[in-house]
Amino acid sequence: MACVIGIDVGTTNCKAAAYAADGTLKATASRQTVTHYLENNWAEFDPGQLWDAVQEVLGDVTRQLKEKVDGIAVASMGAAGVLLDENDQWIHRSIAWFDTRTEEIARWWSESFGAEEIYSITGFVPSPMAGITKVQWIRNRLPESFQRVKHWLSMQDYIAYRLTGQAGVDLSVGCRTMAVDLRRCCWSREILEHAKIPAEICSTLKRSGELVGNVTSQAAKLTGVAEGTPVFAGGMDYVCGAFACGLINTGEVLSAVGTSEQILMVIDEPINDPRHIDTNFTCVNYVVDDKYYIAGQVISSGVILDWFRTEIVREDFAKLIAEAEQSPLGAKGVLLLPHFRGKYAPGADPLSRGALIGLTTSHTRGDLVRAILEGLCYESLMIINGMQEIVGKPIPSLNVVGGATRSPFWMQMKADILGIPVICLEVPEVVTLGAAMLAGLGAGIYRDSADAVRQTRREKKIYTPDTTRHGRYRAIFEEAYRHVYPSLRQIHHQIDCLMKREA
Repeated sequence: MACVIGIDVGTTNCKAAAYAADGTLKATASRQTVTHYLENNWAEFDPGQLWDAVQEVLGDVTRQLKEKVDGIAVASMGAAGVLLDENDQWIHRSIAWFDTRTEEIARWWSESFGAEEIYSITGFVPSPMAGITKVQWIRNRLPESFQRVKHWLSMQDYIAYRLTGQAGVDLSVGCRTMAVDLRRCCWSREILEHAKIPAEICSTLKRSGELVGNVTSQAAKLTGVAEGTPVFAGGMDYVCGAFACGLINTGEVLSAVGTSEQILMVIDEPINDPRHIDTNFTCVNYVVDDKYYIAGQVISSGVILDWFRTEIVREDFAKLIAEAEQSPLGAKGVLLLPHFRGKYAPGADPLSRGALIGLTTSHTRGDLVRAILEGLCYESLMIINGMQEIVGKPIPSLNVVGGATRSPFWMQMKADILGIPVICLEVPEVVTLGAAMLAGLGAGIYRDSADAVRQTRREKKIYTPDTTRHGRYRAIFEEAYRHVYPSLRQIHHQIDCLMKREA
């Protein structure tokens, strides 16, 4: 019986899971991803710690298996990269994808190369999230060390490199660097030259499911995976999740709710017309069938609930949700602006901050939790509205995956606020499954993407919007919520200036 392994190197956890061809979970393991927070809310990952975590989860999984592994693929967070020297030693910890310290470098790209030109080549709007800005920041700080760099790897190809000794990255992750030509599916020479980054340090671009290499004898000893096991190119974490959910048809939309919320729509051709540049929607490569996707994200989603639970109230999540259910629709006038790590789309603003407004002494803890959930749903609506305007057609329903789907209250609220059916897909480990399906494509277990979707099983639960509640939410959104960010924008920018002055 076929057996494939998907690895997910995520912001919160590092996971590995083994699956049968029909998507049955055979073994799984997880380790927490350690995030190192520095001054000014900077955040970094230690590449050594991540590789240690992958070794451990693979070791756990292989010890549970009795059969041969037919292939492995890696899904990962985007943007965060690793720079290795000739001895395979990293020269600086990996800057987290959500770290906005590279804001000035992103601005430099807009001013020196041209934001519209970047967008037309890469489908990416210059922003601190772009992987190339992280590399430039490290080079500017460590110019001598940068001269020794042999490999610039994203998280996906870093793990694949440790497993195989080969540097290959799939297009869906590679494009997050802002250095890949979207239509030609190759590294952009003009962008690399403008950044003064040697093309030879870039990984070989692969299509998802394409062979990267085989597990080396050294990696086999460290992980328990048999030497020679093929490792295939995976994809961006939430994009692999979209494939696992069965999204292969044009126009299908997924919301992956985790630390952040990623919303993507599968499309046939790139939408990188400079007319849309101010929306900051990314349009990049999908993981199957040479398709593309347009995407926006709420940078701070589940992380806000975690912050409120651990730092403010120190209470069980289930109890907080139960209290929120007792709060009336609209949370008695409290609104949350969920820009705790800035605003990404529509319209980027890395200096925007979070805010709870409308507070009085009559509000309860449950009111605040409900306001957090409603604010996250309102922000999703902002993205979906913007996406519909660009593609020129309505979004009829929304597929949702992630931990949030375990809360019927939250999902019904999402349907009521969006005004469309919310389809919750019950896939326990959606990202690892998507990566494993790509490994299955590479290993020949599936004939094509449609066959992979047909063979793998997934359950779903549908939440239909209540028209009365949707009308009330729509009024709050139109008359209050959508005015919150514009009203606070200048204040948040001034706060940033004051904080930098004090630093």
